Amino acid sequence: MLQLLLVSNLLLWEYVVSLPLCLEIEGSNELTIEELFDDAIGMAQYTSNLTTQISEEFDENFAKSLGYKARNSSTCHTASLLTPENNEQIQQTQLDDLLKGMISISRAWYHPLEKLVHEVAALNGASETMLLKVKEVEEKNQELLKKIKEILVRVHPGAEENVYPAWMGLAEVRSANEDTRHFALSNIFRCLHSDTDKVATYLEIVKCRVIHNNNC
Repeated sequence: MLQLLLVSNLLLWEYVVSLPLCLEIEGSNELTIEELFDDAIGMAQYTSNLTTQISEEFDENFAKSLGYKARNSSTCHTASLLTPENNEQIQQTQLDDLLKGMISISRAWYHPLEKLVHEVAALNGASETMLLKVKEVEEKNQELLKKIKEILVRVHPGAEENVYPAWMGLAEVRSANEDTRHFALSNIFRCLHSDTDKVATYLEIVKCRVIHNNNC
């Protein structure tokens, strides 16, 4: 029975990644909280715009002829994160939960973006511009993660991070079947844009609540 429990626990942890509980950010007092928000929002919006361009370019060059209308029904690997989906839900969510949700989203893309850089570099027909944009999104995601953690430490000192879901889609991205590869990449770029847009939206709302007492 003990062996069965251990195996069960290992299988469960295959799909999530645990994080250190305490957030410790050095230099978080160098900027005002409003400056931190402005920097993070600007970066999040820029990153979201990049992901739009990447997704559109990929679909135009690799997915257009395949009729991937069904990709919108494909599940993103971050779907298990309990994040608010509309303005009413966002307003009802605690500030620290919104910030921790953004951290979980950014963390969840850390390894997929590393892999995407390699896959786009090896993708026959992919432009150098697309590769550079994917690399930049990877870098911006890491920078944005740091900024959001700084904000969380400032707004809620001693806050604890949540777990984040692991990405299990590498096999499809590296499939020997070209259609499967293109479908997987189209879907992951769609998910990437959805999540970066979500982070940008959350940041604007959190800033409004913290800086302007929700009077925006």
